[in-house]
Amino acid sequence: MTACTYCFGKSKVFAIARLQRLLLLFMVTLAIACCSHAQLRSADVNLSAYRYLAQIADRPDSGTRPNTATTTLNLLPKNDLRLLASYETTQSTSDFDRVLGGVAFTYDNAVSALAFIAVGDRQRAKQLVDAIAYVQNHDRFYKDGRIRNAYRGGNFIAPDGSILMPGWYDRQTNRWIEDEFQISTHAGNVAWAMLALLAYYQTYGGQPYLDAALRMGEWVEHDCRDSRGVGGYLGGFTGWEPNPKLLSYKSTEHNLDLYVAFSRLYAITQNRVWQERANSAKTFVFSMWDEVEGKFWTGTKLDGVAINHENVPLDVQAWAPLALREDGKPYWRALAYSEKQHRVGDGFDFNQDRDRIWYEGTAQMAVAYQHTGQLDKSKTLLSMLAAAQDASGGIPAVNRDGLTTGFALLNGEPWLYFHRLHVGATAWLVLAQKGVNPFWLGS
Repeated sequence: MTACTYCFGKSKVFAIARLQRLLLLFMVTLAIACCSHAQLRSADVNLSAYRYLAQIADRPDSGTRPNTATTTLNLLPKNDLRLLASYETTQSTSDFDRVLGGVAFTYDNAVSALAFIAVGDRQRAKQLVDAIAYVQNHDRFYKDGRIRNAYRGGNFIAPDGSILMPGWYDRQTNRWIEDEFQISTHAGNVAWAMLALLAYYQTYGGQPYLDAALRMGEWVEHDCRDSRGVGGYLGGFTGWEPNPKLLSYKSTEHNLDLYVAFSRLYAITQNRVWQERANSAKTFVFSMWDEVEGKFWTGTKLDGVAINHENVPLDVQAWAPLALREDGKPYWRALAYSEKQHRVGDGFDFNQDRDRIWYEGTAQMAVAYQHTGQLDKSKTLLSMLAAAQDASGGIPAVNRDGLTTGFALLNGEPWLYFHRLHVGATAWLVLAQKGVNPFWLGS
């Protein structure tokens, strides 16, 4: 009896001890699970590329106030709104530095907003999506939902609430000059703004962001829908108000972007018109596939039907698998095409002449490799990109001045990239480091 009582008591002690160990293990596991998001955000803060974007956003002349509240769904006051200047230009005599100094491209700011969302930085993401919503509602002329390709970086709002457009003072002619591309509206840039708005809306909420995206989508449908050939959407408009010129070509890249934006609007609203519009854009994208070489053509000529065979850019090859997701598997061959036609050393060029490394496009390829399960290739690119970073954490657009894109500017001169720290390239590096597909972030 005594022996049995002892054995029972000993077993009971062991059982209690075992229960305590299990409880402790459970509490530790629960703590890790609960804190994983916070730990992730702590690690994100140490990402030098993210840190660079945050520093740009927090500059007094081009950033948010660190103590700005972000819990409200209301838009920020106009005095708190900033846009990120796309390039760290220099005092050179180059037209690049003169024309692009202090310019905040819509696309770069949209990708930066997505990068901030990817790392859980709601405050800085909100700054940018609120700015995008503001420019839509306060254009100096347009009231139809469109936005422009670029705005002035930093505080872009005049005391009267109007928007300050980018430009420069020409001493020879004694006048202020605006760049035609910057004040124009391209459908692809509108689509990227929609993607940023929708990613924020689906991550954090806020009806104003969905409303802004819907207005942009309606403008694209009303002003850019094309019935020629297989349909799809036109490039947009170029030139000054009140009579900008219609861009009658169709871009594969633009239609990829619009396909995702419209698909996401359909998923949110369940309004079938967005599904039909998404299908129109996707049908055009598929029509640009070259089955022989396994690549996407850049789009059409001005007639909206004839394929433009003159240039094959990298970005559409990298973006197609990301944008199309499951539907994109037959087109993963485009990545192999780029390995043959765009590869430059450890990186990728903008086009097939392979004269320089385009860091933004290389980061895009890293994300595409992640999406398609080619993780070793992605790691190789990430290592190369990390080595190319500036001490600040930013990454330049290209490795050397004068990268040719194969496209021309509106004045007929070649469109070149220069070795300047670039917000867009850095944002794509953040997305690659986080392994995030920006097209569907938040969905």
